Amino acid sequence: MKVCNRFYLVMVVLLMVVATSGCIGNIGELSGMLSGQSGSTYYVSTEGDNNNSGNRENPWKTPGYASRQLQPGDTLIILGGEYQIDNQEENQIKPASGTTSSWITIKGEAGNRPILKGRDNCPAIIDLSGKSNLRIENLELTNDEGSVVQNAIRVVGGVVQNLIFKELFIHHIDGNGILMADAYGIEIIQSKIEYCGKEAMVGKNFQGDGWNRITIRDSQFSFSGHYPSSKKSNDEHTFDGLRIGSSVGPIEITNSIFEQNLGNGLYTRAKMNRIIECVVDNNSENGIVMGGQDGIVMNTLIYGVGGKNPKNSISSGMVIDEIAGEDAKFKIVNVTIDTPPENQGFPLKVGVSQKPEIGEVLFKNNIIVCGTQPVNIGKNISLKASNNLIYRPNGKTVLKFGEKEYSGEELKDAQLIENFIAEDPLFVAPSRGKNGGYHIQENSPARDAGASTDAPSVDLDGRLRPQGKGYDLGAYEFEDPAS
Repeated sequence: MKVCNRFYLVMVVLLMVVATSGCIGNIGELSGMLSGQSGSTYYVSTEGDNNNSGNRENPWKTPGYASRQLQPGDTLIILGGEYQIDNQEENQIKPASGTTSSWITIKGEAGNRPILKGRDNCPAIIDLSGKSNLRIENLELTNDEGSVVQNAIRVVGGVVQNLIFKELFIHHIDGNGILMADAYGIEIIQSKIEYCGKEAMVGKNFQGDGWNRITIRDSQFSFSGHYPSSKKSNDEHTFDGLRIGSSVGPIEITNSIFEQNLGNGLYTRAKMNRIIECVVDNNSENGIVMGGQDGIVMNTLIYGVGGKNPKNSISSGMVIDEIAGEDAKFKIVNVTIDTPPENQGFPLKVGVSQKPEIGEVLFKNNIIVCGTQPVNIGKNISLKASNNLIYRPNGKTVLKFGEKEYSGEELKDAQLIENFIAEDPLFVAPSRGKNGGYHIQENSPARDAGASTDAPSVDLDGRLRPQGKGYDLGAYEFEDPAS
């Protein structure tokens, strides 16, 4: 899978989701608000002067000063080069708010992306606290020769709304890549955040409803906790790729990668979540942790749970817990989970915690490869399952449902899962490494074994479903090279 601009394919999947579960998203909604806005365009250059007028011929010198000159409708273009942002507030990028009809845009020069380097324990390179109707685009944010930076982007201090972050490259930050408190109507698009000392992106310190109508697509959250080299203990910090505290939601995450984080790949406590066309790999803790009232995980690949030390790991591929209310419903459709053979955690765990967990789970068209533990479903969960492959190489228990355990043969006889398969899925080249080959081989039992109902119309590669006589199980459709 590649993070690229396959928006039309993603939209096909989202339209299918809308048809089955109702419209919750805001993809494209914010971008559409920008059309037709008027205002002035200003420039910043390393060769400029803050006494200049700020036009192309006479640019300003520092992004912090320039950001404070902007009025609703204005655009600031930061020309290519390196800019130092220190801990003095006037040097940090802090624009005013735009209006709903006249946003403020700050972006890097096309084809020559500028680098904003924080230093001297800078609290944030860009601070949008309390601000709304802003677009931040095409910028690289990092540290200046190892100097401490607390956050690349900070958004706290009351509810903000209508923010777009696009084509950002954030890396080597001591704290968080993006720290955002209560927010409504946010898009993170085509951005990469890696090597942060804490989470790549985190939603916390909420005073109200938390995150509401948040869209993340074509983005990557990786290597959290790998920087700086002198790491603090897990008791002090979490190292998730993306971590979302208790929120109203909805959260929509499509075509994104969460890999090699020292914590969870993706952790969300929003009430409503949509995770579609994602790759979650080689994270040291769980792949996906989700709770709430309404959730979908679809066309998603999870592998390499436990990171570099899976033998000592009790982490799971996917955990659904802290379920809110008896009417809670979750869908897991065309998902592939491969658990390392020596891993001590469950490949999938639903409704298993210290308190009673009640809800409904639709479990269809999936491939689950177990490690030392089976799939674990709580006794109070209403399981609606069909057309799934669960394989455990040693032939022991593949499913624990409440207190009862089932081997592959026992599960077939119990008919708890309609059209159940207990065979090796025959992946092309499964691996815990960077490129895990989780396409299926031509003779895989997962081929043509899926149901069309609830299945997405494309696979994780964007290939149309079905390719053969029927829908395939897992995240990928088999593509016949001869066809």
